[in-house]
Amino acid sequence: MPTLALIGGGGFAKEVAEVARLNGYEVAACYAENAGYFGHIHRGYLDDLLAERDGYDAVALCVGATSRRSVQVRRELIAWLVRHALPAPPLVSPRAICAEGARLAPGVFVGHGAVVAVDAVVGGFSVINVSAMIGHDAVVGANVTVAPGAFIGGGASVGDDTLIGPLSMVMQGVRVGREVVLGAGCTALRPLKDGASVWPRLDRPVKDMTAPAVPA
Repeated sequence: MPTLALIGGGGFAKEVAEVARLNGYEVAACYAENAGYFGHIHRGYLDDLLAERDGYDAVALCVGATSRRSVQVRRELIAWLVRHALPAPPLVSPRAICAEGARLAPGVFVGHGAVVAVDAVVGGFSVINVSAMIGHDAVVGANVTVAPGAFIGGGASVGDDTLIGPLSMVMQGVRVGREVVLGAGCTALRPLKDGASVWPRLDRPVKDMTAPAVPA
């Protein structure tokens, strides 16, 4: 059985570890500043991984992205992995769908229930998380996180180091630039320039959903 080392020990690492096991890997070690959920196999951090690299067939980047800062952290870790030529094959859940002609670069993670449609391209170390959908002929750059339930339409493109938030949508054919943050539940109907941020409006009145008082 091939062995795999995790980089990161948080909740996202638990998801990656499960998919790795479903792909036939033994999750043998965790390398992280904080052992998190993997104290039983925690072996230090990056310098320790370099010293012990020959003990593993593959590594998986398990640091999630939820903000610009965490996207930057992932980018720095990816550069480190590439510089040291550590093998990081794509990991695809057997409960996901990768259609004919879909291309996944090294380091890509595809979670449960996700769909990568016909002839879509996903760049290195991008995350297509649980129940996300990438449409036909879409191009997703490197180190892009497509959060749970998000949608990238057919023929759309998303630049490197971009965060597509939960339940958000990039409509068909729309170009999203590099280093963009598309917030939770937002929709890109037109192109977004490099570095753009789109957040849901919080100034709209919120409907009162409390139950009416019961008459005495």
